[in-house]
Amino acid sequence: METLDCILKRRSIRRFTDELIPQAVLERILKAGFNAPSAHRLHPLDYIIVTEKERLNGLADLLTYGRPLREAQCAICVVGDHDKQEHFDFLCQDAAASMQNMALMATDAGCASVWIGVSQSYPNIVDVENYLGLPKNIKSLGILALGYPAVDKEANDRYDIHKIHHESWSK
Repeated sequence: METLDCILKRRSIRRFTDELIPQAVLERILKAGFNAPSAHRLHPLDYIIVTEKERLNGLADLLTYGRPLREAQCAICVVGDHDKQEHFDFLCQDAAASMQNMALMATDAGCASVWIGVSQSYPNIVDVENYLGLPKNIKSLGILALGYPAVDKEANDRYDIHKIHHESWSK
């Protein structure tokens, strides 16, 4: 798939079929995540794969916007080592780049995904991190729910020339 077509086709899908994601497809999605840019080339991210329905439902219960996990065939939980990357903003940026790469690879592979935001300011973040068995230095940064789409969404081009500024805001 051509890159821009993939970007435009990627949509947040929250309804999935029961079709399982083949291991080879999951590995391609993870490879895309691992190969995202990383601040200072530290690569502080790890990935927790959740496929058991009981675990997906338990995770959904802990998250404000976790409902899609109930239908997903897989969740990729992106976590980061705060000891490796002490600048938390960079840790979040690394995770965002990785999540976007994985969402695009999922689209290219015919899968669907939705990015479930996880914030350290959530009141239940400790419960989420305990559920995932994370040590203190490992922080939950985002979750990608994956499956094959049960709904179809058209590609969406959000390009807006009015939001482009040259040289400074006022020019």
